[in-house]
Amino acid sequence: MTGRIGLIGGLSWMATAEYYRYANQLYQGPTAWSQPPMLIESVDFAAFVALQQANDWVATGERLVAAAQRLEGAGATVLAIGANTMHKNYDEVRDAVSIPVLDVRTCVANEVKATRGSTLALLGTKYVLTQDFYVDALRAQGLAVVLPDAEEIDELQRLIYDELTRGVVRPESKAWLESLIARLIERGADAVGLCCTELGLLIEESDAPVPIIDSTKAHVRALLATLLSSPA
Repeated sequence: MTGRIGLIGGLSWMATAEYYRYANQLYQGPTAWSQPPMLIESVDFAAFVALQQANDWVATGERLVAAAQRLEGAGATVLAIGANTMHKNYDEVRDAVSIPVLDVRTCVANEVKATRGSTLALLGTKYVLTQDFYVDALRAQGLAVVLPDAEEIDELQRLIYDELTRGVVRPESKAWLESLIARLIERGADAVGLCCTELGLLIEESDAPVPIIDSTKAHVRALLATLLSSPA
């Protein structure tokens, strides 16, 4: 195996820690101590938050492209953007490098369909939930999508940015998120997508009566499959 994963991280540091943890937990190497070869380009989350708030997605794309090109230059053979929200700029990143960039939206859709689900309760930041780039990608792959209402989206945004991206995990927030999932199932969802990396800090895949797809784990599984298929 000569492949190497390149991860654009720092979006947030908690998200990157989860990517790294899952990559090592899920990796099936030749020994118990084997670890997947990885390169991580950790960007400044504060700069991205400011650009998101300013609706400057051109600038976020430029920063991600530069990070992707640095990873490719350092020897990465497959890339991932370690944040669902920043798949807003997926096309620019994909087109700027000559190595595969795995799309977390496709990874999520594939895992939903593997459970025979067809209607996904989508959980994520307000950018994921209110802009077209994520929902349209899921619908293009044959899924129906159930979204939280406006007040629920606002609370999700607060929970993600004010708590989870800072490493704050509160039992009250877990209880609220479980109640939201229950409401979305009542609205017709037969699967739940944790489509913000940090949401996995609160919710386990066994915390609902329908399949829960953790986008980070789905993304990592696809990265590892690509890595292990690399020529020896």
